[in-house]
Amino acid sequence: MKEKWVFLIALIVILLSAASGVVFWRYSRVLEQNALLNEKLDLALKELDSARSRDQVTPELDRLPVPDWEKMRTRARPDPRSLVLENLLAREDLIPWEGIHGGTMKIYDPSLVWFIGPRWCIAWVEDGHIGGYMLLRFDTDTGQTQWRLLDSEFAD
Repeated sequence: MKEKWVFLIALIVILLSAASGVVFWRYSRVLEQNALLNEKLDLALKELDSARSRDQVTPELDRLPVPDWEKMRTRARPDPRSLVLENLLAREDLIPWEGIHGGTMKIYDPSLVWFIGPRWCIAWVEDGHIGGYMLLRFDTDTGQTQWRLLDSEFAD
């Protein structure tokens, strides 16, 4: 009977040793992968700094064109950008996707709406689980802001 207990304890010690060896081996692999990823990150950051220091952007391309807010300004619309933005934030019917897991697709952050060109904007839409970009065209000539969805794409 005593031999069975000794055999059982020896078997448990061998199994624990093997398990700890596997855990140690996996841990060393993770450390190697982490070191490789840190090297790649450092290289990418150096390339980014190098590109920024070269300043290859010409003054004409330094910023995207935006709508002519001054031309759109009237007594009825003292701040046309805010009015256009507020109108867009209220228009959930423009969003081409349904939310998932009980979420509601909408533009939650007004800073994630970018006005580009004279009559276009790009907006980030999400429900807390998934998200994507919308390209929209707007028109304010009639006094009311009218929107048209031009394109949309889920983010990866």
